[in-house]
Amino acid sequence: MGLASAVLAVVTVICTAYIYRSLKPVPRWHNRWVLPNYLAFAAMTGVLQLVALAGLFGYSLPGADPIALATIVVALAMKLGYWRFIDNETPASTPESATGLGALGKVRLFEAPHTSENYLLKEMGYQVARKHARKLRRIALVCAFALPSLLLVIALFVPGVIAALCALVAAEIALIGVLTERWLFFAEARHAVTLYYGRSLAA
Repeated sequence: MGLASAVLAVVTVICTAYIYRSLKPVPRWHNRWVLPNYLAFAAMTGVLQLVALAGLFGYSLPGADPIALATIVVALAMKLGYWRFIDNETPASTPESATGLGALGKVRLFEAPHTSENYLLKEMGYQVARKHARKLRRIALVCAFALPSLLLVIALFVPGVIAALCALVAAEIALIGVLTERWLFFAEARHAVTLYYGRSLAA
């Protein structure tokens, strides 16, 4: 039952990633980085929770800490690769291509289609200031990767109870970082329909 649950958990992560990966109108989800990121983060958080629970209940898992550190490194590489990709991508769609008026020159919004924001703009056109996005990325990097790595390294050289405490704190801090990263994953996405509202997919 444990093995079956583990397999189904991996399948669930893959299916969830492909739900977002399949959405062509959202370029920041429709790319090759989404699935590896989902799998890497699932492995990282899963191993961290396993190490924390093992320490909490007094189980010995030889080599678990180095494996957890390895998953953190892989997840960090995947996340940095994803951020680099979305920061440097060239949008396939532009206001000119969306409206079909590119032959006439640069398209600028003359007047907003609505007097107030609609559901789609609130959900899929959320605007995050670049300075705030950079700050949140730093929080994600520190909480999801740096601090858990440091705590796991400490756990390798300290007695059992302290090691277990380090593993437990590492797992919980990592969740804060991952939640921050997940919020950014949604907040930084842009639906192609926002082009009709004068916004850029790469903003």
